[in-house]
Amino acid sequence: MKSRAIKKILVRVPNWVGDAVMTLPALAALHELCGNAEISILAKKVVIPIYETNPAVTDIIEYSEDHRGLRGRFRLSKTLRAGDFNLAVLFQNAFDAAFISFLSGIPARVGYGRDMRSGLLTEAVPFTDEVRRLHHVEYYLNIIKTLGGKTSAAKPMPELYVGADELKKAKSFLSEHGLDHTPLIGAAPGASYGPAKMWPAERFAETLIQLSERLGAVPLIFGGPGDAGAAEQVSALVRKKIPGVVNLAGKTTLSGCMALLTRLDLFITNDSGAMHMASALSKSTVAVFGSTDPALTGPRGVKSRVIIKQTECSPCFDRVCKPGHMKCLTAITVDEVVRAAMDLKNKEARS
Repeated sequence: MKSRAIKKILVRVPNWVGDAVMTLPALAALHELCGNAEISILAKKVVIPIYETNPAVTDIIEYSEDHRGLRGRFRLSKTLRAGDFNLAVLFQNAFDAAFISFLSGIPARVGYGRDMRSGLLTEAVPFTDEVRRLHHVEYYLNIIKTLGGKTSAAKPMPELYVGADELKKAKSFLSEHGLDHTPLIGAAPGASYGPAKMWPAERFAETLIQLSERLGAVPLIFGGPGDAGAAEQVSALVRKKIPGVVNLAGKTTLSGCMALLTRLDLFITNDSGAMHMASALSKSTVAVFGSTDPALTGPRGVKSRVIIKQTECSPCFDRVCKPGHMKCLTAITVDEVVRAAMDLKNKEARS
């Protein structure tokens, strides 16, 4: 591909927050490869904040409810045709992504040759067993490498950008709650993928209580609307010992969540979108893994630790534990997570 000839690029990104964060090194590599090109992101509303302040991004097109069904896809393709794109880069794996870029008449269409879509692509990147085993950061980067892009980093890290207005709002929120100069511990006890990724609420709560007492910190509980139940369960347990705990689940935008994450001293989390955001913001992060595999989706930040227990059935990648015993999660103790968190904080203090 002659990168200088590319003037306008459409990038279809994943629909999950964590996956969106893991595309960021690939997006940076694409921007470096085609430095004079405008990059437009095609994204569902939920992940738009991941990209809207990124310096590599020129424009964002929302993939909305109006684009559902065949009529909706033709409506979207009409909009994209007007964009006069030279290249479509498909980070999303779905057949739909290739179909829409084909309908839109984008002359060069690059993505993985999977999900029966190879015939719709002009460059079908081989989806081999080796590629299947890549960490998702490298998985997305591999598409850009096919185009001739590269990265100098031995272990590429996502870099997340937060807008100045959101940072001001976060500062104001903490000031209103008297938390301007208080150490803060964040926690994300939910996981939108399913309960097989969720460490028991009682252990989350006990971990936060112990760390709050050791660090003189106040816990902030994060999550989306779907995490409200898990967040309230943890908050109620913590509140018995730490009355100042703040439950933010379902009460902030994703942009607001990112801004508040920048103010944390420590983050305890399941494998979740919040985990990837905190890690990308260089926060000290302890991630508890259950049904999923950190070799594929683990946090990439240098201040991140993963706690995982191998069992005879893990990783199963199921949303719900089929045997019902949740051994991979119940085998992880509060002491292990607390020790990992304190080790991170001690290393940070020595650096």
